[in-house]
Amino acid sequence: MTVMAMFPLGSNVFPHQIMPLHVFEPRYRAMFEELSSSASPEFGIVLIERGHEVGGNEQRSTVGTRVRVLQSEQFDDGRWAVIAAGIERLDVIEWLPDNPYPQAIVAPRPVVDNGGSDLNELQAVVMETIALQGEALEGSQSSPGYEFSNDVLERLDQLSAIAPLSDFDRQKVLAAPTTSDQMMVLLDALETKQLLLRAGLGASDDIG
Repeated sequence: MTVMAMFPLGSNVFPHQIMPLHVFEPRYRAMFEELSSSASPEFGIVLIERGHEVGGNEQRSTVGTRVRVLQSEQFDDGRWAVIAAGIERLDVIEWLPDNPYPQAIVAPRPVVDNGGSDLNELQAVVMETIALQGEALEGSQSSPGYEFSNDVLERLDQLSAIAPLSDFDRQKVLAAPTTSDQMMVLLDALETKQLLLRAGLGASDDIG
């Protein structure tokens, strides 16, 4: 277990996912000023389950991700532009006082690799859902190209990261304790998402 600076957000991040951040709130400016002096600056990101990013007093998830700063730049007015990468899941054991920024005692949260369904099948469902969402939003089923790792666990997290789901569903995927659980939760959420997208597209066709 270790004490880690924490950044509660209105969105979550998976291991191996790149996360750009615009840091403007004073408490997080202070956090990144301290992190900037570290040889390997890292912090934790957790989802705000209820409340707002600005101002504090939000309800925070207890499962998040340890991230590492890849690039950071401070502007003249004190704001920061940060690019971070997800490293591993973490459990929040105890929240500490925000002094001046959120901190917590955390521990790694390993995912048990117990197999699961075919990743090629999962990838096909993810890409189909992305295409359906593109059709719903833009009228086109084209989807961007992705490159995925050959490592099973990394590829599973990459697919989880790009799946077009709500933050609530993403959090359930992130918190899944095993690979088979992660795939099952992800596939269930994608099935529901596809039903909603197809229903919306059908309604649009009826109107047209």
